[in-house]
Amino acid sequence: METVPFKVLHTDVTQVRLADTKWAYVSAITDEASKEVLAFQVSNSPNSKLIMDTLDELTENIPEGIKPIIHSDQGWHYQLNYYTDKLVLLQSLKIKYKVYNPSCS
Repeated sequence: METVPFKVLHTDVTQVRLADTKWAYVSAITDEASKEVLAFQVSNSPNSKLIMDTLDELTENIPEGIKPIIHSDQGWHYQLNYYTDKLVLLQSLKIKYKVYNPSCS
C-alpha cells in the first residue's frame, strides 16, 4: 500500500441505483495513500463524456511536479482515444503513467 499522497491513483466507474429506481454512473479517481477523491463525476449514462469530465477534473487537482501512476481496470472507457491522448498530455505535465492504447498495436 502506497503511503505517499498523489503517487498512486485508482479510477473506476460504478453503477448505483437511485431512490427512484433509476440508475446513475459514478466515475471517480482516488488517491491510494490519502483515500481522498481527487475527481468525481456522475451521469445517467456510462458514456465517454463521464470519463472525459472526470479526467479533466483530475488535471485541475494534481499539484505541479507530481508524477502519479493511474490504475484502472482497463474497461472500454479507459481505452477511448480521448483518455489515452489526455494521459499523454498529462505525462508531459509530469504524470508518469500512460494507459495502453490498443489503436497503437
